Amino acid sequence: MSILTAPKKTEKRERQKKPDELLASVVRETAVPAAVELLRSNAPFVFPSGTAWAILVLAADRIGGLSRKQCRDEAKGSLIELIEADSICTLATADMLSEEVFGIIPTVETLARMEEYSLLTAPTAADGKTPLYSWAVVYQDQHGLQVDLVADATFAMALGVSTGSIALKDAVGREAWAAHSGETDDELTVEGDVELARIEDGADAEDEGDPLFEGVSDIDADFDEEPAFGDAFGEIADEEAEAPAFEEYTDAKGEEEDNQREHAVMFDEEDEDGGDVSQGSAETASVDDEPVADQEQVRSTIARRFLSEDLDLEVRLDEFATSFGVAAPTVQIVVPDAASSWLGDQIAQLTRHANAQLAKLHADGEAELQTEFVNLMSLHAEQVMRDVAIDRDGSVYKELTTGAKAEYREELAAKEEKGRQAQAEIAKGFEAAIAQVGQQAASQAEVQYRERNKAKIQREQLEAVAAIEAKIENDYAHTQQEILKLRRKDAERRMAIGTTRIFSVLAERQQENLAAERALMVELTNEIQRIIDENRKSDITRAEALAEEQSRFDRVAALEQEHLTIVERLRSEHANRLRRTEDEFEEARLAAIEQMRAREEEWQNSLSREKEKTDAQSKRVTDLLKQMSRMGKSFKKEYDKRITDLQAERQAYINDLERSNQMQMRSSRLTTVLMVAMSLFMAAAGFIAGALLH
Repeated sequence: MSILTAPKKTEKRERQKKPDELLASVVRETAVPAAVELLRSNAPFVFPSGTAWAILVLAADRIGGLSRKQCRDEAKGSLIELIEADSICTLATADMLSEEVFGIIPTVETLARMEEYSLLTAPTAADGKTPLYSWAVVYQDQHGLQVDLVADATFAMALGVSTGSIALKDAVGREAWAAHSGETDDELTVEGDVELARIEDGADAEDEGDPLFEGVSDIDADFDEEPAFGDAFGEIADEEAEAPAFEEYTDAKGEEEDNQREHAVMFDEEDEDGGDVSQGSAETASVDDEPVADQEQVRSTIARRFLSEDLDLEVRLDEFATSFGVAAPTVQIVVPDAASSWLGDQIAQLTRHANAQLAKLHADGEAELQTEFVNLMSLHAEQVMRDVAIDRDGSVYKELTTGAKAEYREELAAKEEKGRQAQAEIAKGFEAAIAQVGQQAASQAEVQYRERNKAKIQREQLEAVAAIEAKIENDYAHTQQEILKLRRKDAERRMAIGTTRIFSVLAERQQENLAAERALMVELTNEIQRIIDENRKSDITRAEALAEEQSRFDRVAALEQEHLTIVERLRSEHANRLRRTEDEFEEARLAAIEQMRAREEEWQNSLSREKEKTDAQSKRVTDLLKQMSRMGKSFKKEYDKRITDLQAERQAYINDLERSNQMQMRSSRLTTVLMVAMSLFMAAAGFIAGALLH
């Protein structure tokens, strides 16, 4: 008995990749606002709905991997540099990076740089079968960016869409286009197209109107009133500050929109007040390089930061998103009972188109509100900075700063006198110590003590002067910090008050937007319902006609089935008859063969007997010839004659045998021909009968 055990199954564990071997080492997770802005600007790849965009998706393994570890490779190293320099625009979510895939936004510049690499322009992957790219549709929901793969793609297709030679609809496929374009199908009726066109005109008309916050100038707000202060170290009084003033925002709105309307995360504008840069200008703060993974992080992203004088005023979007983050209304139409699939498809198309319009209107309104919020808060922050500035005439903070500077100068002016007094006190104490030593010891000890402690006395005097200077500087710095704390508290309170007032104004505008959205939703719902009502009777008629046509189809199908059954039965009968005929023919053929064999055996027997007779006669002739040769020439003629007669008889007998054989062969051939003719005749009759039955 063997003690060897069967080999154990071992599973090969995949080695965990190091960070520099992952795609995430060269392609960063994309910030949602930046990606949306770039996708919107890439017009050839934008769906008509305006809320979905097409990109190329590339799996890293299809080009042999892409990571920081491959920087030494000439082609991939330069490709990584282009990606990091944003010369090739990429898009990647956390899920995509975990799957080692990333998206490429096919802008004109990106496609031009990609064309330089055969690695990126090949139609297929390294295996020669798998397409290199895939088309994906990108859209935004409450969870962030969503990327759906829809079809295979090539670089040539992306280049064709960019140049306009290939339609985006043909590239991504009919199903993806119907799901994200917001357009109705070509099979819609003319009435439906007219109604949709009228709805679109109504929606466009509703979007027109006065600019946001035209009534902001009516707000009676003032920042001139300053909070009360005691001294430089006092606290801000608790009385309520006045509301912020927007300083003729309505008149400056056009100019501010040109200079300040930027990306939702970053605003880069110059201060138009002409004041001191360190106090009045607003500096742009770039967003952290850390990726924004979801919508909550986007909302907490700083829209603008003001760094003048270390006030650290910020315009944040989290409160705005919390207050105004309302979902867009949607049109929901219930398909009537017993409605046909055609009407259901048309209702679904109309509903998708209406929801796309509502989503676009809602997104535009939300973007406009956000832009107005940032603009208003920016103006308000600049006003707050001017109000708490330390160089504005009549400002409490200027008085506090001026007083602190005056006190600082007085301290500096009295520094020398205080230093001399401190030095004199140190010298006086030293002399007193010397006197005490002198009283206790001789004069030599006094001199030695003086020399030994001279450097110490000088050092203490210098330290006393330095301590006075340090105290003056510390006191001045402390005073400045206290003033800065007061300014920050005042600025924060003013910013909070301004935010509240701005929110109230924006809330009114949002209510107007929501009312417009609700009105559009009601109008779209009514229009779709009207189209349904108008087409309901036609749909019922069409359904009845289809039902009648279907019944005819069913009857025809039943007749066809019956016909097929009959044909199958006839074919079966014909096959049976043909099989019986073939069997009969085979039996006849075998019988003929047996008969021919029997006759051949009989003929062979007869032939053998005749051969025996012939042999006997030949032997007899031979004997006679021998006898005749012995008898002499006298009998030669008689024997020759006899032999001749015998030969003639023999030849006649042979001829008779040959005639008999020929007659036998003719009889066999005739029998075979007759049997073949009969079988052919029966087969032809069977085929003719089958054709007649068909």
